[in-house]
This record gives sequence, C-alpha cells and structure tokens, in this order.
Amino acid sequence: MGNEWDEYAESWNTDPSVMKYANNAFKSLTAEVDLNSLSVFDFGSGTGALTEMISSKVKQVVALDASTKMIDLLNAKNLSNVLTITDYLTTELINKNQALSQKFDLIIASSICSFLPDYASTLNLLKGMLKSSGIYIQWDWLTNSDNAEIGLTEETIKKALLQSEFSDIKIKFPFVMQSSKSSMPVIMAICKNTKQKI
Repeated sequence: MGNEWDEYAESWNTDPSVMKYANNAFKSLTAEVDLNSLSVFDFGSGTGALTEMISSKVKQVVALDASTKMIDLLNAKNLSNVLTITDYLTTELINKNQALSQKFDLIIASSICSFLPDYASTLNLLKGMLKSSGIYIQWDWLTNSDNAEIGLTEETIKKALLQSEFSDIKIKFPFVMQSSKSSMPVIMAICKNTKQKI
C-alpha cells in the first residue's frame, strides 16, 4: 500500500532528531505509566523508534502505520513481541483484525494526531480499543492557532478528549525540540477510559 510517508521512511529511520524526540517521549511516558507487562497499541508507529524502546518493557505491542516502508523498517528490527499492521485505522479494520479487536492497557499516538483527517472520530475508535481504565497518551507539536500547518492547540486536544468521554485528562509540555531555525514545543495528553460507551 503506497503512502505519502513512504518517501520519508529511510531518512526517518536514521534521523537523529527522530531518535531524540522518541527518547524524550519515552522518558515522559515512563514518568506517567508503569509499562511492565502491559499490552500496547502504537498508533502511527512510523519506523518504530518509540516502539523499540517500549517493547523491552511491555508484554506486547501492536504497531500500526499506513506507510508500508515505515513498517518494513520496523519489521527489520526483529522485535519478538511486536506485531505490525500496515493500514489506516477504521472500524472495519478493528472488527476484522484479531490483534486490534482485543482491548489494550495502553494506547500511544506520537506525533500523528495533527495529521489525521478526522481527529475526533479517530479518538472514538481508539477509546473503544482500550480496556476499562486503560490509558491513552498522545504527543503532538504545540501550536497556538487552529489554522497552523502543523500541530494542535491545547484547547483542540482537550475538547476532542472530552467529546470522546475520556476522563482524568492531564495536559503536559514535557519537552521542546530545538533546531538551528526554531524551537518546537511538544504537548502531551494523558487520559483514561473510565467511562465506557454503550
């Protein structure tokens, strides 16, 4: 399955800033969650920089990305407890795929939500994949405007999480990525699935 992200896969896998972002995300994740023996869904895993760090701590990771080349590079890491899927997340995919129709302890979404065509409806799908009291965490570039080309505002994230009936919502600003041209703050949302939808 071709995807516009395929062309970035090789450079993504070796980019020091991607690794730095993943390291920072992993530190902020482990400060919030004890990963020991959890089942994890990594939504938008890319080449698996964060997946690889998580896999050593958890029981299992199901990693999904729409880019075949990104998933190929993740598969090349030969992580024994990581199952990969190349596709877009839809209700149909969840229903037909046994690995996705299980309920997860933790779902992570790293730097993907601002690229989604419908962030709110995807959150509903993700919430339905969590166990009762399961945890959802996302990281995105922080922006101050809904019209920005990249990133999400704090208000947009909070509103979408509340609409999807997540609870215990916490917003943090765990790190800033610096480049020679700019500094880009990262927003992190942590919440729970404690209101089950009927």
